[in-house]
Amino acid sequence: MYYIGIDVGGTNLVAGLVDEAGHILNKVSTPVAKNMTAQQFGKELVRMSRRLCEVGEVDFGAVEAVGIGLPGVVDNRSGLFVQNPNMPFSDKNVPLREVFHEEWDVPVFLGNDANCAAVGEYWAGAAKGCDPAVMVTLGTGIGGGLICGGKLFTGFANSGMEIGHMIIQPNGILCGCGGRGCWERYGSATALIQLAQLEMERDRESKMWELCDGDSYKVQGRTPFQAARLGDAAAKRVLSNYLQGLSIGMINLVNILQPEIICLGGGISNAEDDLLLDPLRELVNRGCFDKTNHTRIEKASLGNDAGVVGAALLCNLV
Repeated sequence: MYYIGIDVGGTNLVAGLVDEAGHILNKVSTPVAKNMTAQQFGKELVRMSRRLCEVGEVDFGAVEAVGIGLPGVVDNRSGLFVQNPNMPFSDKNVPLREVFHEEWDVPVFLGNDANCAAVGEYWAGAAKGCDPAVMVTLGTGIGGGLICGGKLFTGFANSGMEIGHMIIQPNGILCGCGGRGCWERYGSATALIQLAQLEMERDRESKMWELCDGDSYKVQGRTPFQAARLGDAAAKRVLSNYLQGLSIGMINLVNILQPEIICLGGGISNAEDDLLLDPLRELVNRGCFDKTNHTRIEKASLGNDAGVVGAALLCNLV
């Protein structure tokens, strides 16, 4: 059996031909045109899918399903791309399945990109064999996905597990969603970078200045980890504050869901264990209601392929 998964980003579209074990057989990618309309977007997804079959010498009829992971709110039941924050077009309720079927009548499944990453890790990654399994992606914001009872949880209105917007600090930092105190304002890669920039202004001797060539706008998520490794006190304060914020959301997830595993994805998750995972595990275990908590916190293992694999196999978990 063959499946096609498409990971939609604001700048690039990546599609992969995937087998039932979750192995990617081949991939194609293309940039998102800045003037792309919703209709052109749908047609481009069909073109990429067909190209995958041609490159892999797979008959179109051998494809069981096409899954599309999208950065926003989707409604798989009706085949709609409901709302998107990052695409060139501003249309809401784009009938994406209908557009796809105008050219290829294959089963099409839609999923939020973080949910697709969760499916990928559950099917073929670090969460394989674990249930319930939670995926947390640390990027510009914080995305999340939950597999429970072998099925993807999306909630009553298909927008469940927007964990980045759980409130961890009443009347806290203003979030892009309009609320205040959202977890992603304290635990995302963006939050880490902002913490580093603030600490750098307080400590002009910090090694973080050297690592970003004296320009605080060049700070990246890895910068405070690199400086902390060099013994920089300012960077260590940044990581301590960041881990406190990150751990609060993780504690909430454990207390509410008690998953078997929480997989951490995104570039930040690549930091060395002694600077990220080990202290994070300690903070979470200390803060959980159940002091015998056995939830594992691990790095996601599929990297950038999680979204492609998860989108491809979405049909098996919805």
